[in-house]
Amino acid sequence: MSKFSVLITLFAALATPLIMARFRITRIPGTVAEIIMGIIIGKTGFNLIQPNSTLTYLANLGVIMLIFLGGMEIDFSLFEKKPKGAEKSPLGLAFGSFVSVLIMSIVLSVVLYYTGLFNNIILATILVSTIALGVIISLLTEAGLLDNEYGQTLLLISAMGEFIPLVALTIYSAIQQKNYFSALLLPTIFLVAIFLLRRFKRVYIFFDNIDKTTTQLDIRLAFFLIFTLVTVAEQIGAESILGAFLAGVIMKLLNPKKDTQEKLSSMAYGFFVPIFFIVTGVNLNLRTLLKDQEALILIPVFFIAFILSKSIIYLVLRRKFGNKHSFGAAILMSTTITLVLPILQVGQNLKIINEAQNGAITLAAIITCIVCPMMFNKMLSSEQTE
Repeated sequence: MSKFSVLITLFAALATPLIMARFRITRIPGTVAEIIMGIIIGKTGFNLIQPNSTLTYLANLGVIMLIFLGGMEIDFSLFEKKPKGAEKSPLGLAFGSFVSVLIMSIVLSVVLYYTGLFNNIILATILVSTIALGVIISLLTEAGLLDNEYGQTLLLISAMGEFIPLVALTIYSAIQQKNYFSALLLPTIFLVAIFLLRRFKRVYIFFDNIDKTTTQLDIRLAFFLIFTLVTVAEQIGAESILGAFLAGVIMKLLNPKKDTQEKLSSMAYGFFVPIFFIVTGVNLNLRTLLKDQEALILIPVFFIAFILSKSIIYLVLRRKFGNKHSFGAAILMSTTITLVLPILQVGQNLKIINEAQNGAITLAAIITCIVCPMMFNKMLSSEQTE
């Protein structure tokens, strides 16, 4: 039964893009389509898959690879200081934007708490402030925006919207489990990351002189970094995805060749990542959700919260990019899914939310992944036709 479930999952991963191509479904991101496929074959639909240890392990590797690639996408040249008197840099605009998102998220979380809709302000703040870096990167790449200042600013905002909530989740999880020592040890993983970067900088240059046809040393190094930092993160009580993100950052700072990143992306998006999203859909039990009226209300509530928390970005970017592009940025930054899933899992493990609430908030995040990119693309297409 274990192998059969894995086989069905792999078939679903293969069939999803084929179905999308056959019916010319282009407005829905592939990740969302995979979650929908998981819903169809999982608990809500035909119940063809029974999640087991093998499938769970592969799904965990999927989220680790997804976060790792997110770390690799950051362009560190954007962190360079601009001369005095120059216009505000993408980094400054991104920082101002995310600080405003964080403040708005706190306000909305307090409202959710005092209206009785969600009983944990901190977890709600972490949830509402997240941004789907992976989805946004693929959309910006398709739109050809990563090479200009507008796209770079959006990339940095989304990177902050992934990294900062990730660190906050790690600290919060440790404190909730009364593992205060682990919270104090959090800088350890950053020190280990710096050590690995310094240690492998010269080694990576040496790799260029070795035939990689059969050894694929750069790929082996990437997986060594991933599993080293994930293991360190878990040992100190931090979230494994924080280790994966730092591994991606280190790999990026080593200046890998373009084909190295392409190979890693092929492995991740060709095998591990689809399993993660499909298993997410499999575990989503909409039948239970529909019976829970209180949880059902959370779908529109969190969808609106995801939108409102990012709406203030419009005010930060308006002077630099104008009304239309700033509005588009606020809409696009409302897209969230990648971190929402592990955050909800932590919330469920800590008994803060139940399965129905998990499903409701996941659905709200899925809706942002459908609606927000569509609105952003429509804005871009209308601008090109003017």
